Amino acid sequence: MRSSFVFCLFCLAAVTCADAFGAPLPSRPGWRAETFRFPLVFAPSVPFDGTQDVRFAPGFARFGTSEGFTHVILWDIRPEPMEGAQLERALAVYFDGLMDNAARGRKLTELPVPAAVSLHPMSAPAGWSDAYAGTVHTWNAFSRGEEMKLDVEASTRRCAPGHLQVFIAMSMAPRRDKVWEALRSMREEVTCEEPAAAPPAPPAPPR
Repeated sequence: MRSSFVFCLFCLAAVTCADAFGAPLPSRPGWRAETFRFPLVFAPSVPFDGTQDVRFAPGFARFGTSEGFTHVILWDIRPEPMEGAQLERALAVYFDGLMDNAARGRKLTELPVPAAVSLHPMSAPAGWSDAYAGTVHTWNAFSRGEEMKLDVEASTRRCAPGHLQVFIAMSMAPRRDKVWEALRSMREEVTCEEPAAAPPAPPAPPR
């Protein structure tokens, strides 16, 4: 019952939940799937054009365990600059809006803690161009309004035609925890058609 209530709050925070439509993000037994369209109503200043697919671990709502807030996000959007600084800003705005809307729905009176995101480059996984790891410090409006730290891994790549994929894995569990094996295996299964190579330039005419 608690899990269903939290997922309902997540959809209310996003205002509109769309049905999945051929999303490349894989599913797992017991994982809940949601798809949202940009712009996200709770964070309209994240200026993306595309979709956000989310997969919630079965223990997402068990905030006292290592599986609490464990989920993955795939942004499939039109290409944007997406280096560490852009990702940090986008995630901070995302979490501030998400928690503020969830708090309104639950009539929480605690003062929110502005999200602080810190990312650093890591080795890109196979099939991805760039990758970052770090933390999100925020507060949990889906629980008692307590402060919360999430470990994060984010990977990016361009796909054809005109798509940028950003895969974000998050959990209250540290990145060495076993739960991260499932998150990384989902990243490995995301499909992407690589952009076509530019045609070779025609040979210069003889002089």
